[in-house]
Amino acid sequence: MFLSERRPVPARRPATADICPHTGRARLGYDRVRVLLDKYAGLDLHQLRHSAATHLGETEVPLQLIMGKTRHKNPRTAMRYVKPGPEAIAKVTEVLAPRSPYPLIN
Repeated sequence: MFLSERRPVPARRPATADICPHTGRARLGYDRVRVLLDKYAGLDLHQLRHSAATHLGETEVPLQLIMGKTRHKNPRTAMRYVKPGPEAIAKVTEVLAPRSPYPLIN
């Protein structure tokens, strides 16, 4: 959630759902966030969404949860965020075929 720099004055107090319960600051609107991200970070909100989903995939969050977070309906469109590394593949291999305590000797 993107928040304003200051708390809103009583005359301009937004709806309760648009106020952070921890800081009391108001949530920024979509257009304001878009302008600030472009100006200070050179990003757009869609890039930020992709980045967040990619981070979830890198931390081995299940595809179904990534789909729920990004609201993708088709697993094929959400699969781009799931790129398992060598460690994750080794873990799955270990589950499927645990190492024998007696290695084969040639």
